[in-house]
Order: sequence, then C-alpha cells, then structure tokens
Amino acid sequence: MRTLAALLYLLIVGCLLLASYATDSLVDDYYREEVSEEYRQYGQLLTLLIGRELSADQSHNQQRLAYWRNYLSEEIDNIELMPLPAKAAGKGESYVDVIEISAQTDQLVVVSPLLQAPLKDKALKYYFVSSFSDEYIGAYYLGIIAIYFFLALIITLISWAMYRYLRQISKVTRELAGGNFTSRMPRYRIPALQQLSTDINHMATALEDKTQENIILTGAIHHELRIPVTRLRLALDIALHGGSRQEIEALLQGMDEDLEELSSLMEEILAISRLRLNAVEIAKEALSLADIAGQVVGQMNEQIPQQRHTALKLTFKTATDFCLQANPTLLERALFNVISNGVKYCQSRVDVALSREKDQVILSVADDGPGIAEDERARIVKPFYRTDKSRNRDTGGFGLGLAIANMVVKDTHGWISITDSPLGGARVNIHWRAE
Repeated sequence: MRTLAALLYLLIVGCLLLASYATDSLVDDYYREEVSEEYRQYGQLLTLLIGRELSADQSHNQQRLAYWRNYLSEEIDNIELMPLPAKAAGKGESYVDVIEISAQTDQLVVVSPLLQAPLKDKALKYYFVSSFSDEYIGAYYLGIIAIYFFLALIITLISWAMYRYLRQISKVTRELAGGNFTSRMPRYRIPALQQLSTDINHMATALEDKTQENIILTGAIHHELRIPVTRLRLALDIALHGGSRQEIEALLQGMDEDLEELSSLMEEILAISRLRLNAVEIAKEALSLADIAGQVVGQMNEQIPQQRHTALKLTFKTATDFCLQANPTLLERALFNVISNGVKYCQSRVDVALSREKDQVILSVADDGPGIAEDERARIVKPFYRTDKSRNRDTGGFGLGLAIANMVVKDTHGWISITDSPLGGARVNIHWRAE
C-alpha cells in the first residue's frame, strides 16, 4: 500500500515537472517572438525620428548619434550607422539580426534601413540591452520555489489521504473476508470517496444479511426436516412391532402425508436455493404486470371454492399497467405466494390492486385478517419465519412463500413492504420504480 502511494506521488510530481518543462519551452518561444517584434517596431520608430536629423555630413551624423546614444542609454547600448545589408535592400523594414535571451538579460541587435533620399543606402544598427536586477531575479526564483513547495505539499496531502483511504479499504475487505461483517467504511467529505465508501458498506451489509440468512436457513432446514423424519421413524417402529390392519393403514397414511410434506419442503428449498445462486441465469422477458396478476387472481378464484368452506371475495382492480423484465414462471409464483398468503389468513375478503403513485407502481394485496405486528413486518419475508397467533404452523406452509416472493421481486428491481390494510388486516405492497 505504501509503495502504491509512493508511486502515485512520484507519478503526479513527474507529470507536474513534465508539464512545467513543456510550459517553459512554449513560453520561451512565445517570449522570443514577442520581444523580437516589440524591439523591431521600436527600432523602426527610432529610425524615423533619428533619420530626420541625419544628412550626408558624417561629422554631423556622428554628433546626432552620440546625442541619441546618451539619451537612450538606459535602453540602448550603442547605435551605429552602417551600409544597408543586402537582405534588407528593397524591403524598407527593420529586422532582428541577433537575439540572445538569458534568465536575467535580453540582448537584441536590430537593423533598420533609412528612408531619407541621401541615406537610402544606409541603415541604423541598434544594440538593445534589457536586464533585471539581482533582487528581481532572486524574488522570481523564490516565487517559483514557493509555488513548487506548495504544489509538493498539496500532492503530499493528497497522496497521504489516498494512502489512508486505500489502507482503510484493505482493512475492511480483510475483515469481511475473515467473517467480521460489522466492519464499515467511515464517512468522507469528498463525494467520490463517499460514494465508494457507501457502496462498500452496502456490500458489507448485503454479505452480513446473506450470511445471517444462510445461518438461519441452515438451522431452519434441519429443524423442518427433523420433525417429519422423526414422525416417519416413530410410525415405522410402531408398524414393525405389529398391530391391527387398520392401525398399520393409518400409520402408512400418516407416513405418506409426511413424505408429501418432505417433498413439498424440498421443492421449496430447491426453489429458494436457485434464487439465491447468482451463477444461475434466469431467462427473462417483457411482461405485463396487469396480465400476470389478473391470471393469478383468476386461477385462485377457481381454486378457492375447493379449499375453503366459507365464502371468500377475491377481487382485482387495476388503474394502470406496468411492463417489467422478469421470468414469467417465477413472477407468477411470487404473485401467487403473496396473494395466497392473504387468502390463507383473511376472514372473507382480499383486495388486489395495481396503481401508480408518483414515480412508483404498486401492486397491493389487502386482507381483513388479524394483521401483522409492526416489529414482525421486516422479518416476515425471511426464510422459515412464521408469526405467532393465528399466523402459525397450524395454517400450513413452511414460512418460505413470502421469502421466495421477496427474492423474485428483488430480481426484478422491486421491493416488498407491509402496512396495515384498510380492511383491518395486513396489506402486502410490491413496489417498482416507474421510469
């Protein structure tokens, strides 16, 4: 981890130095062009002024040039009158003959042709010298050092923060791999880091929930299997020790019921295991939620008279429709489990409704049964969990129906919530985001 932080630091510093070198090169070229053009124009302007005072008399010209040398001594080191160079003949424009730029001094030689009739074969040669004081150069380099020191400090702080963050990620992942699912990432003010911390914490929570579910599931499976197996052994022992024909037939009938119970339990366990395995690819297609829910309600209305002796009213109302990607068999089974759960515990009425509320599509199943306590609503969708009172083993089932439905709904990017029913019982709501 420290090596990674050091490499990151060196990479950033190297990029800054490279960028600084490239910038200095570009700035140097730009500066040379700007300085050349500036002094070329300045030399041409001086030639217009000085050229008016020159004549064919050499002594007169020497006096005037001496005057201008003295007048411009701070900017110009020397002014000479020279024959017009061949490369400037016919152009009439000044040009930079020599340019030397160092950190402290700029030296340029500008040649500017004279335009006056008696001196058209002559040109003025200017030796410009511009230099910075030692104090200015010292302050300049001191500023550069301060900037680089500040950048180095910022980079060091960033590298140190990244090192701490990566070390924290490594620590949390090691603890999660070791079975400590309570380990979490701290909060960060930087949005990107906070988002990654949130994702890691969500992963840790999911691992903790799945591990806890696996522990509960393993213990519950052992408990659920032990009861019918114990009854089978007891019935078999009684049958082996003899008895009347009617007693043995009754024992065999009970054993058949226990085997049927075991078969149903194994089918439920197999279904929930397949849903929990991420490696299992489940074929999905675009489905109409209203059509699937309507089919399930229609099938249950046909089966209810055979299952219940009391009158039951099961209705389905829809004010909207919703298309979602899901496996038709699994979705139908999930809806069947949720609706049959309401039918099982209701008194005489179950209302199924599909509606849209703001950005959500909700399929609700409301019954007039005894309801579900608030502290049990979050656990009712866990495998093998059954509520007390009227919702117990006497009503049948293994406590896997809503757990299977919850897994199928999550696979379609939905979620289940449980609230009080307007009919007096419980209402199971299945939510999907309506895009």
